[in-house]
Amino acid sequence: MKNNNESDNLKLSKFKEKNPKKTGIIIFTIACILLIAGVFFYTSFASFESKETYNLMEGNVKSPGDIYFAYYIDGVASQNPPLQNTEYTLDASTSSCTNGVVPTWNYASWSFLGDYTNYQPSNNTATRCNLYFIKNQTVSTALGDLSVYPYTPDFTKSACDDETCESHEKGIYQITDQDGTSYYYRGSVENNYLQFAGYWWRVIRINEDGSIRIIYDGTTPHKNGESSTDRQIGTSQINTSNTRNEYVGYMYTLDEADGLGTSSTIKRANDEFYENYLASYAQYIDTDAGFCGDRSTLNVQSGVGTGTVTTYNKGYLRTVTSNPDLSCENEKDLYTVSGSSKGNKALSYPIGLITVDEVILAGHAGGVFDGTYNYQKIAPNTYLTIGNTYWTMTPAGGYNPFGRTYWNAIVFLVYSSGTLDADIISNSYGLRPTINLKSTVNIVGSGTISDPYKLSGN
Repeated sequence: MKNNNESDNLKLSKFKEKNPKKTGIIIFTIACILLIAGVFFYTSFASFESKETYNLMEGNVKSPGDIYFAYYIDGVASQNPPLQNTEYTLDASTSSCTNGVVPTWNYASWSFLGDYTNYQPSNNTATRCNLYFIKNQTVSTALGDLSVYPYTPDFTKSACDDETCESHEKGIYQITDQDGTSYYYRGSVENNYLQFAGYWWRVIRINEDGSIRIIYDGTTPHKNGESSTDRQIGTSQINTSNTRNEYVGYMYTLDEADGLGTSSTIKRANDEFYENYLASYAQYIDTDAGFCGDRSTLNVQSGVGTGTVTTYNKGYLRTVTSNPDLSCENEKDLYTVSGSSKGNKALSYPIGLITVDEVILAGHAGGVFDGTYNYQKIAPNTYLTIGNTYWTMTPAGGYNPFGRTYWNAIVFLVYSSGTLDADIISNSYGLRPTINLKSTVNIVGSGTISDPYKLSGN
């Protein structure tokens, strides 16, 4: 007969007996639960791999702590954003962050830029952001369908594929004024080469009316930033004299701030180039778009724009504030030929120069300048940098440049390094003719140096 202790030991022994089948079921069940949880966790959070810690400076906003990003490219999850200049932009309408953070994107540095105005930390202060990137819109032009970035760049920053530039943007962007929308090339683009009339040109922009604005770039093709005198047709002064405000005009009349009676020295050189080399191609050249030599002024005292009255033209303000504008305030400053439907109708031929606004749009930063000593940023590798200094047709004014005690008439130019500045109009610098091709021309090619745009059949 068994005693009580023996009985208890027997019961305990039976309780401890292992059931291999039951144990297997339990292990299998736990494994399935862990697998399902892992899949759910990966699906929900696998993309949140990129972490940045934001330590805000003193202010009213509490530190947001760690921020985790999930990127979606065309709706597909990714652990990294798309590469810059691959025709993607952030879709702000679908992107979102927790804790009240509003997601935005810094296109110059190609990085996240959040708005923390309404930041409210949760118990878990880490912020998660879902960032959705979509392809640019496509617009139909005389050059074919073009992918256009919809955002406005920071024009205080230079843009090119060079470490000296603050932004590495390159592509086609849009700007709108009262005349419509223009599509302009920016940075170190390599798809705006065009052959016409036996010369190489670079496309500056598609104008509001659909015509194509191009700038002379040589008898042979040149890479971005390549230094060559072949990229201009020699040198010219704006005018031989720099002693009066009127001489800043592409055309001028003495004692009139916006007169059109006399052709400037550089206009005569441009006209000669047209007569000799472009006249036989006139059927392809647009006569309506015109060229803005903006002489509108900032100061309004008596005599401004004439004689030696200190004058600052509005191009000066747009450059200092990095605020380019393609509209032309004064119709008398929009140079067009007699057959045009707009402008001053004063030109003999439909040829002009690039404007300072177009140079800023192309990636040459605006900012502080003084007409003599330059404090602006270089842009050594844009399509407009040619290793030589050349004129625009935008007046800066007539004033005493910093460091000088005498008055000068001054017009904007692009220095050999790609910086924007202005100089005395009697100095000789490069001449780069600018023309517009009709929106109806039949263009073939892709715009690259090996497959440039060409007029079909030419």
